[in-house]
Amino acid sequence: MSLIGNLCSSLCSNLEGDAKNRESQRTIDASIRLPLLSLFKAALGWMLVATVFGLITSIKLHTPGFIDECQYMTYGKVEPIFWNTLVYGWLFNAGLACSVFLLARLGGSALKHGLFLTISAAIWNVAVALGVIGIMMGDQLPYELLEFPSYVTPILFVSFLGMGVWCAMAFRSRVHRTSYVSQWWILTALFSFAWIYSGAQIMLVCSPAQGAFQTLVNAWYVENVFGLLIAPLAFASIYYLIPKTLGISIIGYRYTGIAFWSWILFASIAGAAKMVNGPIPVWVASIGVIATFGLLLPTTTFSIQFIVSMLSRFSKIWDSASARFVFVGALSFTAAMMFKIFGALRGSQEVVQFSVFDSGVNLLALFGFAGMVFAGASYFILPRLLNKELPSTTLVDLQFWAQVMGVILVSIGLISGGIHQGELMNGSTADMLAVVNTMRSSYFLTSIGLSFILVGTIAYNVNFFWMLLS
Repeated sequence: MSLIGNLCSSLCSNLEGDAKNRESQRTIDASIRLPLLSLFKAALGWMLVATVFGLITSIKLHTPGFIDECQYMTYGKVEPIFWNTLVYGWLFNAGLACSVFLLARLGGSALKHGLFLTISAAIWNVAVALGVIGIMMGDQLPYELLEFPSYVTPILFVSFLGMGVWCAMAFRSRVHRTSYVSQWWILTALFSFAWIYSGAQIMLVCSPAQGAFQTLVNAWYVENVFGLLIAPLAFASIYYLIPKTLGISIIGYRYTGIAFWSWILFASIAGAAKMVNGPIPVWVASIGVIATFGLLLPTTTFSIQFIVSMLSRFSKIWDSASARFVFVGALSFTAAMMFKIFGALRGSQEVVQFSVFDSGVNLLALFGFAGMVFAGASYFILPRLLNKELPSTTLVDLQFWAQVMGVILVSIGLISGGIHQGELMNGSTADMLAVVNTMRSSYFLTSIGLSFILVGTIAYNVNFFWMLLS
């Protein structure tokens, strides 16, 4: 086009294409509004429940007499309720909501049968509530992240299949036939969870394995809940949000395939590293250690793609609520993976294996990485879904800084406290009472951190429902 033509087109631009694009996006958003709002409501409700139970759990560690008169609130009940509501309540619902939005937008077509997805999600959350009640009544199972009673399992699995089938149909009905990396991660998470959840239930509940193999299966499942479910959903959101919020291409995008396949390979077997020095063949635990160390490859790739890309537009990060949360989530992911790799080494496990170190790393990964990313994604999705502005940027700032401070304090309290705890327990004159008394300060710091997270959670809920009802 000539110079004069360029000047004329810039002065008298044709906005018909933009208008059609905006109309198409509004149609897509309208088709998924009902299930997305249902998922976000459930996610924020469970986030509040999980944070409250997490705070109670932490307080009980340094003040054992806290709410000791209530038989439904003993430590053995509130601790599994905290972890299960955090994973299956808050993070699962939020991650699925972000995934549905990404599948619709990247697919380029309005999605059908939203009521089916809404009903499936409602059944899932009813099952989670039944699981919480079952734990309070004493029906819990003795497996980490599988404490829900056995009668809840079929409901959870069937409702998940309903949501998974809907998402697969949404991907199949896309207009844009080219697939995006966010879609890879979403489908990976859905298919992987169906596999690991059914496998763990069969080998631990339906037809229990014998002896120490149960512990190995449980360790494999717990690691894969993060590695093959929560983390992929967060990766999908990050890959979509960085270009959308900052207007840049992701640095090193051509290496995404290497990161994708190496993460799936190593994350799927890294759980065996927790069985070092356990009653299983040495080579099994060694494979887990090698796989955990192998996560350094995708972690490095992700860190370069996410952090370096966002640092190239650092001044714009603070202008966007979504970008701000995603940036902290990416930093938390890198830190959590470094601690996870360090904790899996045999020399390190001699110190931290039976301490609260792993709990600190897991909370950094779940609250600091996945929680921050999903919160940032929600601040991108909700204004477009409801066609409304955020009612209070002050509440967004309050949530952001409260959760950042909370994640930092919880991580310091449990990770550094876990290392110190392991060193004390390995001492030649280890006095368990002295160890417990020494850890009180770490547990108290964790309680302060969870109090900050609770403040951020309340601000998040107020902002959401204010926006919804305005």
